[in-house]
Amino acid sequence: PKLNVRGHFSTFSYNYTDTTTDEDPNLELDADAGIGAFSGFIDFHPFSNSFRLTGGLGKNNFDVTATGVATENVCFGDEDGAGNCSGKEFTPDKLGSLGANISYASSIHPYMGVGFGSLGNGESRVTFLFDLGVYYTGSPEIELENDGLFKPTVEAENVQVLNDGLESFKWYPVLSLGIGIRL
Repeated sequence: PKLNVRGHFSTFSYNYTDTTTDEDPNLELDADAGIGAFSGFIDFHPFSNSFRLTGGLGKNNFDVTATGVATENVCFGDEDGAGNCSGKEFTPDKLGSLGANISYASSIHPYMGVGFGSLGNGESRVTFLFDLGVYYTGSPEIELENDGLFKPTVEAENVQVLNDGLESFKWYPVLSLGIGIRL
């Protein structure tokens, strides 16, 4: 049996911008996601091969935000063939904006997993690594920041329904392939 210590860094970012054209109201959407982690692991090799049991800690760099703004007036009532509203009509400024942020209560998460590959074996300084494991992250939480006529959606009971829907996302699965270099 032997122990190895190793580190890991991962990052991913994505931006999504779109304008809906078949919704009422049509929205201009902007979303940003930044996902990544800095992690430290201790590998326990119980046998004389590359199989290992791994434990560790990761610092989560998880940041997801989204906004939506109406792009046209909305009619609450009937519209005639020319598009004239016979009810109440609200401008985008009156409707307001929608904003959401998803985050975790803690950015430090424990990790456990199994894998293959060892930097301490053989003559070669380079090895291939395979990991299968999970981080325990706890449930993410959503925060809403809406204004105008959208403001009532940020009431506590509405936000709680959304957070209840995220309750089952406590475990973050990891499948990782890598190349290791022994220093």
